[in-house]
Amino acid sequence: MITSPIPVFPLGLVLLPGTPVPLHLFEPRYRAMLRDVSAGTKRFGIIAPPPLTSEADLPVGRIGCIALVTAQETLPDGRSNIIVEGQERFRFETWLEIGTPYRVAHIDEWTDRSEEPVALELAASELRTLATRALIASMTLHDIEGDPPEFGEDPATLAYQVAQLLMLDNDIQYELLANRSPLSRLRRVEEILAERLPDIEDAADLHRRGGADEDADPAGAE
Repeated sequence: MITSPIPVFPLGLVLLPGTPVPLHLFEPRYRAMLRDVSAGTKRFGIIAPPPLTSEADLPVGRIGCIALVTAQETLPDGRSNIIVEGQERFRFETWLEIGTPYRVAHIDEWTDRSEEPVALELAASELRTLATRALIASMTLHDIEGDPPEFGEDPATLAYQVAQLLMLDNDIQYELLANRSPLSRLRRVEEILAERLPDIEDAADLHRRGGADEDADPAGAE
């Protein structure tokens, strides 16, 4: 559940719901923020300012994501390595001046629209199939054995998980974050993945055949 006001970390990355991200905190203001949230809810907001926009000039209506601290390592010099997981999204309203060294914002909820469950499940199934193929090909390229990791069952967050896997540009990730239609998000990511998948699978097939040739003739004998 969203609470406002909340500490907010303006950052040049887009945190997506249901996805983990490692962060390295070194600025004194964010060390203070981490100490404060660790003593409470372990939650803060992450929001990516538009390009060439200072955090002080963050526009009203910019969409961010709540970050939950799931792991934390404090280094001897006071810096910290943490892992956060994206939670619910929020809409930025205004900065508040309450005497903290870090930014605090008044925010509002940003929730999905209700959509037809059957269409949503079908789109999720199609994306999950393509994403699993991409994972298998990627594992082949990196000589990783075993079964590919499974994606979550929630259609509302599946597009976010696949987007992180594809390492999409910030502008596309923000587009997905701000999109209130789960069906539209699924179709958008499926479109991107369908375009990239042939190259990924061709590279994996070439890697596989190259490895087979080496096994058949390890010494390079004629």
